[in-house]
Amino acid sequence: MRDDSLLEALATAIQPKVTGERAVVFCSHSADEPHWRNLMAAAGAADVLVLAFDGNLLASLPSPPGTRSAAQLLADRHALLATLATDSPLSALVDRFDPDRRAALYVTDPLEPLVTGSRPLIGAKHPSWSIFEHKSVVDVLWDSIGLPRAESVVYDEPASLWQPVSPPGTEIVTARQTCGAEPSAGGGDIQWSSAGMPSPRAESTGRGRIRVMPMLPGVPCRLHGLVLVESTVAFTPLELLVPRRPADRTFLCAGTAPMPVARQRGLIELTRWMGEALRRRLGYRGGFSVDGILTRSGFRPTDLNTRVTSAFEAAPPPLRVGVHASALLAREGLHGVDAAGPGLTESVHRALNDTTDLNLLAMIGQPVPLARRHVRWRDSGLEACRPDEAHGSIEVISGPRGTALRAQLARKHLPVGISPQESVVVALRMADELLSTGIGDLQPPPVGSGAAPTQRSGTT
Repeated sequence: MRDDSLLEALATAIQPKVTGERAVVFCSHSADEPHWRNLMAAAGAADVLVLAFDGNLLASLPSPPGTRSAAQLLADRHALLATLATDSPLSALVDRFDPDRRAALYVTDPLEPLVTGSRPLIGAKHPSWSIFEHKSVVDVLWDSIGLPRAESVVYDEPASLWQPVSPPGTEIVTARQTCGAEPSAGGGDIQWSSAGMPSPRAESTGRGRIRVMPMLPGVPCRLHGLVLVESTVAFTPLELLVPRRPADRTFLCAGTAPMPVARQRGLIELTRWMGEALRRRLGYRGGFSVDGILTRSGFRPTDLNTRVTSAFEAAPPPLRVGVHASALLAREGLHGVDAAGPGLTESVHRALNDTTDLNLLAMIGQPVPLARRHVRWRDSGLEACRPDEAHGSIEVISGPRGTALRAQLARKHLPVGISPQESVVVALRMADELLSTGIGDLQPPPVGSGAAPTQRSGTT
């Protein structure tokens, strides 16, 4: 299905909500604006205002300076949307378009604002769904739907009851969560250790929860899709590119790559099964992903994301709009969205499997001038080159979270025998050498040989 045909199907599904009415859309990318306008116009909206967070209208509003974590960026954007309920520059901007304050708001993932003023919010998430994004809670969900998982233990902080969970030298992974806080985002608060038990945080104040799991050898991967009203769309499974940082024992979330086609079928079936289980157990609808490790014993989940993920940041804008619109319509309970499911599945598989580049992004924690260098492979390493010789590029950019390193490597030029995980380490090491990005030493995650399909158990 062509992207314009997909948007036509979605326009039919959304008609009951927008025909003859005004709509206000908040999205992440200005490139998406014309496609949201076309979708709403095709559905019969009286008028539509599309506000992109990187667009001119919102970019002119005050925002915190400096580098921000993924969680901080979400909090800042939620705070901005909350000013719709006050006398603020944003409310004045939207009031000029909709002085009666009757227009419906469409706010795309990953945002889930709790305060937006008096206008109706379309596709709001049920508050209970986000509870399972807490890593100290989600294992209960895996057990209830019969999805095998690695053993784990959850401790309280302060650490008076902590005991070693494995012999010293055994690698473990810990995930911290402050009590009363929102679930962490972007891999925040996840560390690895070989001490056999987590290390208390000297600067920790207040109470928290910490989940401890073994470091599983295998392929870090993401199973993601959309739970619609009556069906589930399973997207192309992705390998998570997450090298380890020995300096602070954290993981660097650098991007994704499509899993080998030979492994996709079983993982797609598992994704669809998990989506159906989420609907039955939680009444869930919308975008979701389950991150985990594909081990020799099968897929083992680690965490749940109740949203459309960053995997679509590099997707063509019409498709990105189609995915986000489908998630909103599903959460709103509009049955017509299921008719767009087959076309959406086809478009996403084509876009994710046929991508020509390995796209990487890493935050830079120090002042670095904006710059771009072309690179090419020589044996198993990269070197600077002329543009006409390039196999890719590395670039320091200014993004919504601050200064970042972006790398694009043509997949057709990746050396035989070099895994995507190893390519990340090589590319970011070259960025340190050429652009002084200060990312530091990285190691590929421990990858076991072979993988078996996951067997489900229990009932849903």
